[in-house]
Amino acid sequence: MRGSPQFTHVSEDDFRIIRDNLAGGSRSTTDRLVPYCMFTDPQLARVGLSEADARRQGIDVRVARLPMSSVLRAQTTGETQGFMKALIDARHDRILGFTMIGAEAGEVVAAVQAAMLADLPYSRLRDAVLAHPTMAEGLGPLLSNVPAHAQ
Repeated sequence: MRGSPQFTHVSEDDFRIIRDNLAGGSRSTTDRLVPYCMFTDPQLARVGLSEADARRQGIDVRVARLPMSSVLRAQTTGETQGFMKALIDARHDRILGFTMIGAEAGEVVAAVQAAMLADLPYSRLRDAVLAHPTMAEGLGPLLSNVPAHAQ
């Protein structure tokens, strides 16, 4: 596939890149990390690679999953449909992808995207003190489910 997904947030970034380049900059869309969110009920949000993408590219990943019924905020609101899933690079502990189907998925994906942009190991997000009770707080238990390195 050529080009970027046709989302409003992508076109806004395209504008910023063109504006900056017209002013003498040298920005590009190469390696842009674009999240997407479908505002269904519950929401579907994703950033980075999917498991299928990783397989196609021959990337070894560890996968962590957590049902939304295990997220404390989901329990308090009764919005327990869905799951969170994270793909972690098998060697370098970086988050390569994140998918969530659940309430406020569009908000949670932004926190994961920020960690990915900062190139943080997943343990930094796993061990972060996140506000309680929030949907993002579920990232701690999710990332606690990352399988250990293969020996």
